Amino acid sequence: MGSIFIISIFIFLKLLNFDNDLPLYFYSILKFEHFLIDWSLRLDLFVSGLIIFITFFATIFTIYLISIYKENKLDLKIIKNSSLSIFGILTLVSSNNLIQLFVGWQIIIMSSYFLINHSKKQMDSNDKNLVFLYNRLSDLGIFLCLFFLYSYTNSVNFDVIFESNYFETNKKLILFDLEISNFELILFILFLSFLLRCRQFFKQGSKYYFLKNKHSTFALLFSVVFLPAGIYFLLRFLPLIQFSYNFFNIITLLGLIITIIFTLLFCISRDLKSLAFYVASSQFGIIIFLIGLKAYNGALFYLLTSTLSLTMLFLCFAIIMIKLNGEHQINRMGSLLIKTPSTFLFTLISSLSLIGFPFFSGFYSKKLIFSLILPFNEIFIFFLIIIYVCYIFLLSYTLFKNIFIVFLCQNNCNIHLYNKIDEKMFLTKTILFILAIFLIFSGWFFNNLFFGSNSEYLWNLALNNNEDFSIQYEYQTHNWFTKLINIICISSLLLSIFNYVVIPKMGNYVRIKRNKLFKKYSSYLALKS
Repeated sequence: MGSIFIISIFIFLKLLNFDNDLPLYFYSILKFEHFLIDWSLRLDLFVSGLIIFITFFATIFTIYLISIYKENKLDLKIIKNSSLSIFGILTLVSSNNLIQLFVGWQIIIMSSYFLINHSKKQMDSNDKNLVFLYNRLSDLGIFLCLFFLYSYTNSVNFDVIFESNYFETNKKLILFDLEISNFELILFILFLSFLLRCRQFFKQGSKYYFLKNKHSTFALLFSVVFLPAGIYFLLRFLPLIQFSYNFFNIITLLGLIITIIFTLLFCISRDLKSLAFYVASSQFGIIIFLIGLKAYNGALFYLLTSTLSLTMLFLCFAIIMIKLNGEHQINRMGSLLIKTPSTFLFTLISSLSLIGFPFFSGFYSKKLIFSLILPFNEIFIFFLIIIYVCYIFLLSYTLFKNIFIVFLCQNNCNIHLYNKIDEKMFLTKTILFILAIFLIFSGWFFNNLFFGSNSEYLWNLALNNNEDFSIQYEYQTHNWFTKLINIICISSLLLSIFNYVVIPKMGNYVRIKRNKLFKKYSSYLALKS
């Protein structure tokens, strides 16, 4: 995996330095002229960037899994099956025709089944039938979308499909008073079919339900497999809908809805597993929203910085749960700072980067995002700023609140497990240290690759999108917005300190403890915890 990561960096740099406008690199794997078969790996700038992304995080997770499960042969099956998942996503993103894409997706499905199937836990028969039905509908939707793409273009090869002039004269469908082309409908159903497959991870009672399975397994599936696959399904076929506006408006609305739903869910979350996955899902919604705004460079930059933060958060939470013998309820933890100071530090670093605190990597991606929305209508900008400020406040408060409860508040752990906790994990600490270095310096280092009009032009070409910029971004620095976000982050931090550090200590004073308002407020916090 590390070798593939190094090779993908070499290919990316080679493509980046090409003189032609559309850098492409093909590697033929199967060719029969008699049977009209021509299969090759499509390693363009977008694909090679995704492969760097996938192989880096796959290497991190693989080393982590080996270090955690090296003494348990049964759990080593996870590593074997995760390798198949990584092979499937690499097959998917490097495909050069529809058949390769479908084969890669089926490998991902099969490997995810193997990853989950090692567990002996069974689900209810009704839930099992329902999940089976949704999964088959997802498979059927993806198959039919690829089949109709072939029918309309008479080819399975991506280059022929992208260069086809059919979409210029494509007939429009009237759906809810909206004119939608056939390609818009096909690609929207393709993405919805992907989301329908992801639904199984959040279906309570399902064998795939993340609360019933190993945290590290689902972190691997989300960060390395399903997140890149979702981004790929949205961005691969952009040339077919580059003159469309309704598709991007719907994607923007869908991303906003996903972000709001999972923001509300992680605010009421009471365990580490659901907190991590709801935060990750809300970040995915933000990326979808940016793609809907055609801010491709901002979406890809945010994909990089947010996944770095989420990966470290996943690993830190996994360490805590492993040390506590699988316990993931936050109200059954506490005072872990004494036992796990390094894990506390890495959790704090990942949280600060995730909320965009200066000058972590998340700060640079959020600064770019704000620069991208400035040219829009003033009412729309005001609406986005209000939503973003609310999101940052809720995210900051929730993360810091749970950090204080887990690491600083009263110890509610099993005392026998608590006394046995130690941090003698050299390999795991090394992985987290490397991620921390990336979180601190990667935003500054990769800023020039994504920020500015030249970078916007580069990523439009990388996505094989030849249209003129529909929005001319100005990329201005606005200090007032940076100051506002800093104020929001600091205020949420202070509020969480007051609620979960100061309030418990104030409860020791008899006069304050007898105060009705104080009793009501402290009991409310106890319920929320």
